Amino acid sequence: MRLMEKKRRTDIWIFWGIIFVAFSVFAEPVPDTGQTTCYDTDGNVITCPSPGEPFYGQDANYTINPPLYTKLDAKGNALADSATSWTMVRDNVTGLIWEVKTHDHDGSIHDKLNTYTWYDPDPATNGGNAGTPGEGTDTDDFINALNSAGFGSSGDWRMPTRKELISICDYGRDPSIKTEYFPNTMSTSSYWSSTTTAYNLGNAWHVYYGSCSSHNGPKYNYLYVRAVRDGQ
Repeated sequence: MRLMEKKRRTDIWIFWGIIFVAFSVFAEPVPDTGQTTCYDTDGNVITCPSPGEPFYGQDANYTINPPLYTKLDAKGNALADSATSWTMVRDNVTGLIWEVKTHDHDGSIHDKLNTYTWYDPDPATNGGNAGTPGEGTDTDDFINALNSAGFGSSGDWRMPTRKELISICDYGRDPSIKTEYFPNTMSTSSYWSSTTTAYNLGNAWHVYYGSCSSHNGPKYNYLYVRAVRDGQ
């Protein structure tokens, strides 16, 4: 009896643990995908259906947490939406602050054409494989340079996770990102995430903004990087 009672109490705690985790997962707001096109089961584009009609309930039928961004200056101050020059962007849904890229060959660390190998020497965050170091040409060098320079009056810039990179996608656009806030985004290759591939520790996930799809590849590849930091 005591064994059965102990098991029952354990099952109850497991149940509430699952509930807690579920609420934790969905506690933070997720931006809307921006998807506006509806499809039938054969993949044909259709007029988005109304409630009760066939194919109703797909992504384009809903707009939840529509993307809302604020342009920021070099000190992190908010700018008017009409500003023609800005350094960072705050995602008002997630609270994340993103680096803005500059024109090619401007000699800046923010140059849109700069690419890096994936490297993270910290075993607590590199997923079990540090990647490929370089001399100013790896992702760790890039992040350290931003933080050493106090970019945006901050020293806590980091590589975004795969989910964070996807959170700024807009599937209703081509390229799939709001270029009026994220100018100079490259859509010909991918941006590294900090997320190592679980089934191949020598690979990491990256996001391609041409179609906002995620893929993974060897950490020795040279890809683009966009830094992020947590908002205050």
